[in-house]
Amino acid sequence: MRMLIAYPAAAKWTWSDPVAVANCDFSAAAIEAAMTPDTEVLVTDAMPGKLDKGDGLKWVHLLSAGYNQAIGHPLTTRPGVRVTNSAGLCAVHMAEFVLGQILRQVKRFDEMGQLHRAKAWPDRAAFATPALRGRRALIVGYGGVGRETARLLTTFGVAVDVVQRTKVIESYTGYLPDPDMGDRAGVLPQRRFTVAEMDTALAEADFIVLTIPLTQETKHLMNRATLAAIKPGAVLINVARGGLIEMSALSEALSAGRLAHACLDVFTTEPLPADDPIWVLPGITLTPHMSGVMPDAAHWHEDLLRQNLQRYRTGAPLLNEIRPDRLTG
Repeated sequence: MRMLIAYPAAAKWTWSDPVAVANCDFSAAAIEAAMTPDTEVLVTDAMPGKLDKGDGLKWVHLLSAGYNQAIGHPLTTRPGVRVTNSAGLCAVHMAEFVLGQILRQVKRFDEMGQLHRAKAWPDRAAFATPALRGRRALIVGYGGVGRETARLLTTFGVAVDVVQRTKVIESYTGYLPDPDMGDRAGVLPQRRFTVAEMDTALAEADFIVLTIPLTQETKHLMNRATLAAIKPGAVLINVARGGLIEMSALSEALSAGRLAHACLDVFTTEPLPADDPIWVLPGITLTPHMSGVMPDAAHWHEDLLRQNLQRYRTGAPLLNEIRPDRLTG
């Protein structure tokens, strides 16, 4: 079996027969140059454009938590090709990021920083903020990141609702670095909504957290209609994919004051161009796709890949396997 890993950090991993491993850079051009007709497994984030050497491919493992780059791709939609992603691997870091952004808004840390720099001592009673306990969060997408976020928020006394494909309580069978993470049994949410019921869910949420994959169905999930349904004064946090939000509609909602704040870690174009008007929108925090960046990422990527490689050899279900019907389009 030949496996091509387009991840420079993996060059330090050691492998034994019968796996022949080749390493390359993570660019599409490097992958195209390194692929051979007998490449059976491709571990990558970027997808190659040239397909002339992909006939032997049977499994594509994505190093990203999402899989939008694989939707409709000729290699991943071939019959018999299995596709997995790295969902859950960054769940702790992303959930902590979300919690930090929520606390930052509720506790007005930015304003306190401004007072510090101005050497100003405020009317402390007027500056007081309500507790986080008793608020309501809506997590849109209940995978590894969403479940770990729910676990953290519930410990702070926040009521958690979720938007998912169905209202059925489902156990989580994907990858998580630690067995105590998240909400594997799916029992933490107080209420469950489908996408068709988002308006009802949004009307009561103090915090909206987007952790859902970007697909044809979820593109611009947050649009003029859904943003108009949001509870006035709510905070929107997106750590999933930029394409989930219709940016012109978000700009209008922020300018009109319907949203208290939007924290965006992901964008349709990355890096975000310096002349993009989003930089200067009122009530917005922008971070450079950092919520899932972790210093020990290579260790957990290796752990997930080795677990799945064993499953692949034995024909067992792969962790984080994407259903073929979700890759079409």
